[in-house]
Amino acid sequence: MNRFLYTLFFVSILQAGWAQKPRTQFNGFGHTEYFMESTKDHSYSYFTIGEHDFFVTSSLTDKISFLGEFVIRFNDKSATGFFPSIERSFIRFNYYKNHHLIVGKIHTPVNYWNDVYHHGRVFFPAVERPVAFSHLVPLHTLGVQMQGQNLGNSNFGYDLVVGNGIASSDGFSADIAPSLTAAFHFKPKTGMRIGGSYYYNNITGNGRGAHSGHSDPRLTNYTGPVYKGNVKFHLLSASFAYFNNRYEVLNEFAYNLTKTDSLGLAQNATNYLYAGWRINDKSIPFIHIDWMQISDKDLHTYGYKVGRYAIGYRHEFTHQINLKSELEYQSADRHMQGGSHAAHNHFVFKLQLAYAF
Repeated sequence: MNRFLYTLFFVSILQAGWAQKPRTQFNGFGHTEYFMESTKDHSYSYFTIGEHDFFVTSSLTDKISFLGEFVIRFNDKSATGFFPSIERSFIRFNYYKNHHLIVGKIHTPVNYWNDVYHHGRVFFPAVERPVAFSHLVPLHTLGVQMQGQNLGNSNFGYDLVVGNGIASSDGFSADIAPSLTAAFHFKPKTGMRIGGSYYYNNITGNGRGAHSGHSDPRLTNYTGPVYKGNVKFHLLSASFAYFNNRYEVLNEFAYNLTKTDSLGLAQNATNYLYAGWRINDKSIPFIHIDWMQISDKDLHTYGYKVGRYAIGYRHEFTHQINLKSELEYQSADRHMQGGSHAAHNHFVFKLQLAYAF
């Protein structure tokens, strides 16, 4: 009898929660770009259609919500020319005040950019993400997250994440040990956020993985097992962001350490600095400096030294559409398979129309 009453009580609680009509919002984001660049061997001038992002949020109950981000991007290796992907999909449970339990696929909260921005380029202050997102930053994690937001007078926040690691996919992980993320931030004044994080993954998988987002030659061009032995991957990150009605500043720093039995210790570092001046509600000239250095002893990726230095201008027609232009100087020296080098120094002009619909 007691078991029956407990079951009846539990079912009634569920029914009361689900009896509330879900409040669902649908948003879309996209962008179109033009590039003109000239290298030592060739010159390019072309238009490209960028990612188109379908963004869904839904309040299932007063305590439970859903967020999904579904992207279609051009991929010439796809049979149709376009490739769909699930970038985020998670359930968030507000279990106590500003504390949440999150289950699903998230953006790994290692820095300001990955934690705050999504795939809608209309929100980006510049045309592209920092270069480290293609080499060092673990973009996604599929797992469980504990989160706190806007706690106390300093608006303290924390994130603790356990989930699939860099070499995993959305359906399988060859690693026995999960990845671990611990991050914090605080917002001492309106528009300012200061934070730091630590990410660890003992990589033993034999696949390229879907969660890193990395385009490194060691991962991209290798068809067999990627790693011979474990790769102990440590990433320390620090971020400073300040956006107000006059000035915009964002600095993202990361120090990466990998250790393997075959190559030993490799130390990598990257820093991205963006600074903009809001002349008025619509006009924002800006600069950004993007620098990264990866050691030749790194097994996760080939050695790479790159610097990108740009001046740009963003015109915000409304909060739903903007036009960005950049003139960027790139200097890079990348190690390739077989010990060869690929070096280049050239200018690139970029034009991006980003929109929300």
